[in-house]
Amino acid sequence: MRALQKAVAEELELPQSVMAIFDQHDEEDDFNGIDQGSRGVILDVREEIFRKLAGSTFVVFFHNGSNHYIDLYACGVPVTTFLSNKVVWTWGGGFHLPNESLERQLRNNVVDVFVGSEEWHDHVLHEEAAEVAKRVGILDPDKIVECFQYAWARRLVSDIDWEMHASNYWVSDGIIQGQGDTSAWEVGNALKRNVHLDRIVENIYYEKEIGGRISSPNGCWVSATHQTLLHDDNRVLPPRATSFFLLTEESEGRRVVLPAAMFPHNNRLRVLHLSWCTFSFTSPPFFCCSHLRFLLLDHCTDVREEKHQSNNQSGSCFQKLWVLDLRYTDWYSKTMMCLMDELRELNVETDKDWMSIVDRCGNRTSLVKLRVATDTDSATEIVIHCQVPNLSSASLLKEIILEDCVGLEQVVPDVLPPLLESFSFFITDDAIPKISSISLEGLAKLKSALLRGVMENLQELDLSGTAVKTLDLRKVVALNLKKLILLGCEKLQTIQHPSSNKWPRRFEVLRIDTIRSASSAQANWEEKTKETIAAIGSSCIAAGCKAL
Repeated sequence: MRALQKAVAEELELPQSVMAIFDQHDEEDDFNGIDQGSRGVILDVREEIFRKLAGSTFVVFFHNGSNHYIDLYACGVPVTTFLSNKVVWTWGGGFHLPNESLERQLRNNVVDVFVGSEEWHDHVLHEEAAEVAKRVGILDPDKIVECFQYAWARRLVSDIDWEMHASNYWVSDGIIQGQGDTSAWEVGNALKRNVHLDRIVENIYYEKEIGGRISSPNGCWVSATHQTLLHDDNRVLPPRATSFFLLTEESEGRRVVLPAAMFPHNNRLRVLHLSWCTFSFTSPPFFCCSHLRFLLLDHCTDVREEKHQSNNQSGSCFQKLWVLDLRYTDWYSKTMMCLMDELRELNVETDKDWMSIVDRCGNRTSLVKLRVATDTDSATEIVIHCQVPNLSSASLLKEIILEDCVGLEQVVPDVLPPLLESFSFFITDDAIPKISSISLEGLAKLKSALLRGVMENLQELDLSGTAVKTLDLRKVVALNLKKLILLGCEKLQTIQHPSSNKWPRRFEVLRIDTIRSASSAQANWEEKTKETIAAIGSSCIAAGCKAL
């Protein structure tokens, strides 16, 4: 609400003395660790806005990007019936679908005239695309429409992770390409931020009213279930297909054997998503797909039969691969990994030993993102993996995400890539992680360090010499944390920690220096191993000093 109120104040050109109130309150909220989305309206500014508009008759054009009702009166805008002021209001951001609950609320309470878009949705789709193109500034509207159509074609599939892979699908399929100095991945991520794919969900109303009005390229994006595959006498992928999704019905959990001749020299296929399939790992039927860019294998197993041998043994399907996502699929061939010269993203979900695959391709110079998620019930995960494998030679690796890696005992900077910008360590299960020390010291490019979950054994956290601005620890339970070291963190502004029952009452070592480099600060710091420093009792520590 604060940002909306400020936008109204700027539109009304309120005096600088009023605008300065925003700076004052924002500074206080920064100090107290209140994030942007949680900042409320300012009463003094509300009065100024009301005073400015009270004697006027006006119309407000309000694009509410959220899916919730927002009371403009709370910001100071006197929209009331007796003043005859009106609001033209749309909501939901770009490419929004009908929200029956909100529509019902608006119709029953505050709406005089309600205009829907179902009857002319195809026209609205292109208009929305044009608006997004203006905001992004690097995309043709027709390409944006095509990206929406791509997601819409798979709207009823529950096991597609749009949050993780939306831009990967668009770029890998070839819909999105680079624009000048902007890479295709940057373009895809910019578009994803402007298209709310989480609202494309299964709904009979959407299917009936909208589905027939949104077309998609015929034969290019193919989806099939196990049942349709089994009843298809041909069982050969159309030659025009650029994306293929083979998905299991939720009630099944059984695997289907992938026909050996399903991909006969398909040189157009770029995206392949296979769930609960069985095929030869040594000679997969898609070996001949030489333009494959995205490969996701979910719960797939090896048939180990000679009759499924492919005529193509060169492994050309891996040579141009950009994204590899292995989910509970134990296919960690060293030969296969060596062929992936262009691999930029690796995602592994497993209940087995994930170290082997990370060791084999985690150091690839092309890799940009690595995510590992393990099964906390796995005996392998609990017994081994005391340290993160050596990723120091992955010169382009910028993002590492570790989920439920409860066997890890420590994270040290020596094995991490020098250009790392984001590190995440999440514990989502009840299993107690072994992690006792997390040190990201000296990673000068690191901007984000996210920790979540119960970490009973965590004793030391060191982010010295990083570029982190806000250290958000509110979702961490670390009662035994003894050392918090933040030396040479020149960009550090805020430390947010959880409530007292999830956070230690006192630290043995608490070091914060936001001016000097980590090395010089440590050199000049007098060691106080026996000194106990009390943790600050508020919900936030603001690092606005030279040296504590």
